[in-house]
Amino acid sequence: MTAATKQPIHLKVNAALFDVDGTIIISQPAIAAFWRDFGKDKPYFDAEHVIHVSHGWRTYDAIAKFAPDFASEEYATKLESEIPEKYGEHSIEVPGAVKLCKELNALPKEKWAVATSGTRPMASKWFELLGIQKPEYFITANDVKQGKPFPEPYLKGRNGLGYPINEQDPSKSKVIVFEDAPAGIAAGKAAGCKIVGIATTFDLEFLKEKGCDIIVKNHESIHIGGYDPETDEVDFVFDDYLYAKDDLLKW
Repeated sequence: MTAATKQPIHLKVNAALFDVDGTIIISQPAIAAFWRDFGKDKPYFDAEHVIHVSHGWRTYDAIAKFAPDFASEEYATKLESEIPEKYGEHSIEVPGAVKLCKELNALPKEKWAVATSGTRPMASKWFELLGIQKPEYFITANDVKQGKPFPEPYLKGRNGLGYPINEQDPSKSKVIVFEDAPAGIAAGKAAGCKIVGIATTFDLEFLKEKGCDIIVKNHESIHIGGYDPETDEVDFVFDDYLYAKDDLLKW
């Protein structure tokens, strides 16, 4: 489905799961500044390479791979908790994210969750910075054994909301994932979700290649059309988008 033929798309789903960094807040410059400081006293640590390859990873997993002598979950959590205060001036809202999250919070039933590779202290502080009330299910790096690209974070989110994978009839458990990074896209797909790609970190062609089902520039073109208690579905309306698969509405 191309820009020349597109019409507004209504995705009616049971639940939505959101990544945070690059999806709700553009924190990459802050995290890049953190990695550069982290590597200043480690001659073997190539901060630019880590910045390039690790978006969507847990900080602990990146440290374990590239600076294993410092691989402690407690230490990684401490380092991440300091990022919003030390480097927060580099971060901004993904346009439209606050409005969309507040629309979800206004629904009569909990219909969204967060599943981020960030630690709980860091992710919580991003939400405080943006003035967004956290959803009940707020899955972070501290809550999983295997982070993205493994599906555990998104499986925890959909199971917590009460919409586990229904292999017999996928139409009975329709969940979408909002993601910007390859690791998260792979995790969402492995968790049986359709992927809304946010083109903040990677471009359109890259996100298409990774298998996103619909791709948007940001959240400004998305709003909640309503909630139907009879079908238990939320209507996500995409007034504009960069790309959508022809079979997007087939579950």
